[in-house]
Amino acid sequence: MIVRKIIKNIKRYGIISLFNRILKKNFNFEILDPIQKKRSYLSREIEKITSGKVVNGKYSGAKFINSSNYFLAKSSQLLGFYELEVQNEIFNLASKFKLKYFINLGAGEGFHSIGCMYKKLFEKCITFEADPKNNKTISENFKINNIENFMIMGLAKKNFLEEIKKKITLEESLFLFDIEGSEFNLLDKDNLELLKKSFLIIELHHFYSNATNIEKFKENLDYFFKVKYIKTSSRKFSDIEILNKFNDDEKWLMMSESRPETMEWIVCEPKV
Repeated sequence: MIVRKIIKNIKRYGIISLFNRILKKNFNFEILDPIQKKRSYLSREIEKITSGKVVNGKYSGAKFINSSNYFLAKSSQLLGFYELEVQNEIFNLASKFKLKYFINLGAGEGFHSIGCMYKKLFEKCITFEADPKNNKTISENFKINNIENFMIMGLAKKNFLEEIKKKITLEESLFLFDIEGSEFNLLDKDNLELLKKSFLIIELHHFYSNATNIEKFKENLDYFFKVKYIKTSSRKFSDIEILNKFNDDEKWLMMSESRPETMEWIVCEPKV
């Protein structure tokens, strides 16, 4: 079974996939394959052209520091297309329900947190992020955008609501979860009961669980919330002049969000 999987990966990604399997296991290191190298180059180019500022879309004008030469989705972010559907939902919910607090669990480098605070969608933002390096980047991104009313937390644990409940009003809060499969543990029935008057957007990492757990998770959400599902849709970049010098293959590579397979988000509104 393992040999068959290795052979399949070599056919799909080249011999470099075998080397990466060994390197990651023994040295926690990987070599970029040709497509990743191209995407890394494109991200660096877009970062130079835009000077690290989002040039299109909902978060246009927000700035982001150069945190890594190998952040492959940086071009998608700076062009304004990264998780565009999530951006739209955040804006719609914030304006429709006059929400005041944005809590971003699994904040990464703070793309959504900085973007919506820069646009003054919320009065306060709280981020949870496990990686200390990312937390430093989030802090710097808040500062270069002159955003003051924020709070940066580490790894979100089961009692994350206890840590912040005195800082927010749940009825006026939007929670964005991107926690790499931990949503199945963190958002158990007890926490959903506490969150039932809040608004949630959950990135569903179905490949980290099984069909039974996923079904139970969705049933719990349906019990407490009005639920809808969204997926990545089309991208229109023909009007962005800075892309004119790039060929079609390069433009489409810049749109990639590095997802291993088709994913979806669950948007939850309170029933009452």
